[in-house]
Amino acid sequence: MPRSTRQRRLLVDLVESRRRAFTAEELWADARASAPVSLATVYRTLALLEREEKVRRLDRGRFIACEPGHHHHLVCRNCGRTVEVEGPAVERWAEKVGAEHGFVRVTHNVEVFGTCPDCAALA
Repeated sequence: MPRSTRQRRLLVDLVESRRRAFTAEELWADARASAPVSLATVYRTLALLEREEKVRRLDRGRFIACEPGHHHHLVCRNCGRTVEVEGPAVERWAEKVGAEHGFVRVTHNVEVFGTCPDCAALA
């Protein structure tokens, strides 16, 4: 486990407070408002949090904060709001498709993109 520095603690706190998708650059900008932090430290911290399953990498260089363990996400394509969801039908489908092709130890990640109710109401 890498040592915990003031900058890393700041980054972890910022990540844990987010409920929307974010980029490394957005996290860096927020962190620099409180302390000097390098972009390299941001990327190293995000990689560590990804290994610990505390963030998940999405498309277009975005990340989301999440709880460890297997689950899926709904992600608003407008504002980045994220919601963790269970997907028993997805679990059964992934196992079935894997078995049909002779695959074992099948894993998967599913992110569902759409428009959240708040953004839909603005449209």
